[in-house]
Amino acid sequence: MAERPTAKRHHAVVHHRRADGDYDGLRLRTADGTTARFIGRDVYGAFAWITPGTGTGTIRFTIEKDGVADGPERAFDFAATGEVWTEENSAVVRKARPKAAYPPQDGTKAVLHYHRPDGDYDGWGLHTWTGSADPPEWNEPIQPVREDAFGLVFEVRLNEGAASLSYILHKREEKDVQVDEALDFSLYGHEVWRVAGDPAYLTPSPGGAFGLDLDVSEAAWIGDGTVVWVGEGTGVASQQLVYATEGDLTLVNGALSDEGQWLRLVPAELTEAQKSRYPQYARASAFRVDPRDRERIGQALGARLFATQRADSGALLGATGVRIEGKQPEGTDK
Repeated sequence: MAERPTAKRHHAVVHHRRADGDYDGLRLRTADGTTARFIGRDVYGAFAWITPGTGTGTIRFTIEKDGVADGPERAFDFAATGEVWTEENSAVVRKARPKAAYPPQDGTKAVLHYHRPDGDYDGWGLHTWTGSADPPEWNEPIQPVREDAFGLVFEVRLNEGAASLSYILHKREEKDVQVDEALDFSLYGHEVWRVAGDPAYLTPSPGGAFGLDLDVSEAAWIGDGTVVWVGEGTGVASQQLVYATEGDLTLVNGALSDEGQWLRLVPAELTEAQKSRYPQYARASAFRVDPRDRERIGQALGARLFATQRADSGALLGATGVRIEGKQPEGTDK
């Protein structure tokens, strides 16, 4: 059997929120003794990161402030997610970006945070072209608007309707990475954090609107070929409903045990009738079954049904159960 694609994760990122907003002296400590300071900041709070070795599974960790535990020991499966969110004095580890904590971004500009482990930022600037409203000359790169504990912060004014930003971080003729880079706003949003020498974004990292957990149901089928869930995910290129006609599906090392049968999903808007019947989903992300697959809806609803999200490589970013809301016949929510 061919090996199934899985998400390539370079770092494990832990976000933490304290009620008092005081993150000085905060440190991440894993069960194997690895430590990292919480030097990153975003609207959620602070974040730290480590670089796990190949084959890393469960990561157990504590968060300390000035040497004192800031809550219980927590854990997450690195094969299932590379980015988690925690809160002071809570054992809960969120595996998907909490949508309510992140307000809508300013679509008129791109913000790029750049960290160099050696702390040497002298001479480093940003060259931009596609998507940039003011492309600079190579020898006169865009300068950072500020420097914080994480590193340099660049802001780039965008062309109206820009879908991406092409860029190179460089110091005269020295490039941070040798390939040209492009930030796709539909996949990663307008603000990202980068570590020198690594073209993959530290955060937001690829991940679904829900984690990889088939034992919970974070998606809901509401009839008329429509499924909903909260959030959108990061780096998501496609979403689908998946079921098996024989046996059952499980998760194995970040992939499904079998690809099963797919119902392709396309983004949609809820009808007024659906919003009236299910007001709790009025602001949820909605999708409808692709017309090419609608004839198999009945078969899918008769099986154990899952919602999945995937990267453009086919790697699984999110997988969750689908609960069936109501039993009205298909096609009644017009």
